[in-house]
Amino acid sequence: MQHQYSEDPNLIIKPSYYSNGVPVFTPTYNQFHNFYQFNKAINQYGMQSGIVKIIPPAHWKHQLEKSKCYNHDNLENNITIRNPIVQHINQVSPGVYQQENIEKQRKYSIFQWKQLADQQNFQPPRTSTRKRSRQDDKEIVEDSPRKLRHTHSDYNIDIHEFTDDRCAELERIYWKTLTYAEPMYGADMIGSIFPPNIKSWNVAHLPNILDLMDRKIPGVNDAYLYAGLWKATFAWHLEDQDLYSINYLHFGAPKQWYSIPQEYRDKFFNLMKEIFREEYNHCHEFLRHKTFLVSPQVLEKHGIKVNHIVHRQGEFIITYPFGYHAGFNYGYNLAESVNFALDDWFPLGKVSNKCECINDAVTINISQLWSKFHGVEPDAPVKQNQDNSHSNTHISNGHAQKRPIGRPRKNSVRNDIPSEAPEETPSETPSATRECYLCPNSYPQTSPLFDLLPTDANHKIHRICANVFSNQLQLSNNKISNLQSISKQQKQLKCNICHQPNACIQCSYKKCSRSFHPSCALFDGVQFDIPDVYCKYHRSRQSSKPEHVIGKLVQFSINGRYFYGRVFSDNISEETVNIQVLPGLYDIIEVSYNNVLYCNYNENMNYLKEMIVMDDVNADDISKTRSGRKIKVS
Repeated sequence: MQHQYSEDPNLIIKPSYYSNGVPVFTPTYNQFHNFYQFNKAINQYGMQSGIVKIIPPAHWKHQLEKSKCYNHDNLENNITIRNPIVQHINQVSPGVYQQENIEKQRKYSIFQWKQLADQQNFQPPRTSTRKRSRQDDKEIVEDSPRKLRHTHSDYNIDIHEFTDDRCAELERIYWKTLTYAEPMYGADMIGSIFPPNIKSWNVAHLPNILDLMDRKIPGVNDAYLYAGLWKATFAWHLEDQDLYSINYLHFGAPKQWYSIPQEYRDKFFNLMKEIFREEYNHCHEFLRHKTFLVSPQVLEKHGIKVNHIVHRQGEFIITYPFGYHAGFNYGYNLAESVNFALDDWFPLGKVSNKCECINDAVTINISQLWSKFHGVEPDAPVKQNQDNSHSNTHISNGHAQKRPIGRPRKNSVRNDIPSEAPEETPSETPSATRECYLCPNSYPQTSPLFDLLPTDANHKIHRICANVFSNQLQLSNNKISNLQSISKQQKQLKCNICHQPNACIQCSYKKCSRSFHPSCALFDGVQFDIPDVYCKYHRSRQSSKPEHVIGKLVQFSINGRYFYGRVFSDNISEETVNIQVLPGLYDIIEVSYNNVLYCNYNENMNYLKEMIVMDDVNADDISKTRSGRKIKVS
């Protein structure tokens, strides 16, 4: 298998020039056409600078322009901007920001997105010397080549204004006005507009180590599209599992990229840890939440080098393992991105960490990929000197160490937000390491329902589990007792949601035998009417919206899937509510009134004497909760 993914020792490629610390490559077609070999040849540069820019050869660009990539039908059929995120960026201190991403439950075509970009709050400010007018737009179309006139102006904009000086001016405006208005970003859209006849550097089909995976993971080895508007931001982060990533800007306004050279990564991380101490204490991989932003000026004052470059239409940016990066969009555009891996990545991936408080954090079976790459059985030993047979990469482990034992694990049952990204190697939780005796789930302490209550048998159980089994359990001396009353039959039931056994309840509807753990049921639309419970197929009709909803715990549905969260704000004029999604409270999603299931948990779930379920919070305290984030905004 190695011969398919190998380097060409005779291929030597050097940067054509450096732009603010970023290597820029302008290869010939012969150098460029083999994606894997080209990236092996330039890997040493990206592993120093964090990112590189590649300007493809004219021959490749001509092939793309001749294809059907940008015709109306391809754009109409392959781009649907579903649930774009509205970004609320709050200033923590000068040059330090925290970002909340709130999903809008709407969808746009790329042509509707372009119309949206014409609104004043979604386009960059005009220069004082030149105000754009309708006459300007008319001249742009009339000056365009006749063969492009029909479609080019439908989906693209005039990019001539984005000179180096203009971008520098807009960059200053961005950092001065970051908290004003709310940019919108069409991020994480599964799909590609590259036509199949583009064989070389087709972002949806790049030959690399991730081809050996058994399944597709959106955004990892399955391409994503990103529709930008002015100020749409991607905060400081590394890629999942410290993979490489590639971003091609199809058309529109440029992107501004920032990167931290790998030699400064530990210093950068330690500063971010110091600035966002509370978030770090909650999750050591907090930067993978992609919600923390610090300006280059602040970083440089602390002795941290920041590379930066403008990414223009028709160019590639590649990010590298351990290279923190961030940036924003200068206006309306469309980009396509995916992760990839060279064999240099194997030793780096082995020491990578993932966030344990985000439910859909990507997990890749590296040992399996390793075995396939070397053409050996999964359990066969491979000599240590094969760890990186083609690699010139030398980098210290730094803070990429194993997570301390005993930290809360991520919930293995439901995602925090509606995501289609499955884990590569799902695993069950051994009973010896379960935090709750009655269920397999581990949750952060973001709701009293997830509190771990002591028992007289030296076990702990979630408050939600104790409440649902209140007919059998007792409270004595501030401990739960009578665990033995939960029958063997109940413990042998297999949950219809997580497919694992342990103490389950069953739907109370006649002839329905669906069973579920109480902690799983919260996230699958199960109605709690203790002592009865009803699965999502047999629950009663949705309740009416109460007068005061802020702080209420609710279930809600999106695209047929159920979730659970706390109402953050009520948008009465739009008939929607913003909901912080449990268990992590990291994500805020805008949900229509019609999709919210209101439940009075004060009445229905306080069944153990003296065991208070605090499911409501003061509306004034909502602003103190953790900031929301959107997975993989880039």
